[in-house]
Amino acid sequence: MVQELSAALGRTVALCAAVLPVMLLGCLAGSVLTSSRAGQRCGALCSPVARLAGLDRYGSTYLVLCFLNFNAANAYLASLIRAGRVRKSGLLGVYLAGWLPASCHYYVFYFAPILLPALGVGTAGLVLALYVAASLAIFAAGAALNRAQGSMGSGSDNSAGPQPLDWPAWPGWRSVLRQGGRQFAGIAAVFASCILVVELVIASPPARALLDMIQPAIAWTGAPPASALVVAAALPSAMGGFAVAIACLGDSLLSLAQLPVVLMAAALGHAVFSAFTHFLPANVAIFGPTAGARLTFTSLCVRLPCLILALVAAWLLTAMPTIPG
Repeated sequence: MVQELSAALGRTVALCAAVLPVMLLGCLAGSVLTSSRAGQRCGALCSPVARLAGLDRYGSTYLVLCFLNFNAANAYLASLIRAGRVRKSGLLGVYLAGWLPASCHYYVFYFAPILLPALGVGTAGLVLALYVAASLAIFAAGAALNRAQGSMGSGSDNSAGPQPLDWPAWPGWRSVLRQGGRQFAGIAAVFASCILVVELVIASPPARALLDMIQPAIAWTGAPPASALVVAAALPSAMGGFAVAIACLGDSLLSLAQLPVVLMAAALGHAVFSAFTHFLPANVAIFGPTAGARLTFTSLCVRLPCLILALVAAWLLTAMPTIPG
């Protein structure tokens, strides 16, 4: 038990060390963008996408922040809810719309640099296209909800809040540190404690037994045995899944043609695992226990069908060359 507690604590510290510094920078960036003319100019870059998603100029700033740091963007979204600029009932639609720029950050800076050299342009391009297609489907679901519900509150029009031209060119470092630091401190305290609880649950024997069921479940589908290794490695980290997939490719345990299906199956497993280990603690810390838990699991119910469609598309596309005639 002591060894499991020590390991869980170590993983918690490692995850917090990786996530919280970026979150702090994101909170500070959000403080700058939401109280200066620079933020208005940055938000203008995303205004066409925001209009497509049924969002206003505050939504444009949210989308910019999503590309920089999703957790910091959601902290900004929580502040919009408190200010009445986003309706609580419309939280899910705005959150789903932000999934596209948040995902593109990873596709551009993490996924593409790993996959392109290792898998080649053809296979890597297909995998990235499937990821982007799933994110576009999630974005479309968010846009549909926004337009149906009117997610942005009545206070988001030009009659409320300072006009862009009235905002200072720079808000001042003391104001930035005070607002961003206060936001970060509340998030970090809850985030770290929730991560520790989740890590302890995962280290428990029932959870480990559940993870052991992955391999026979995959074998039942007829997929190569090495697929189980990729899916298991991708549960805590998509990068881990990529690393194992590339290693299996080098050892001829998987072929290039099999990788799109295997990596999409790994994306499904990672989506479920990360919902509990990352998004639930972060959303609870930002939006509160009830709203955060509801947002995490309702958004997961939207994301999973989109990823399943990407998995089916991967299977159809890779199976097509083998169809007679």
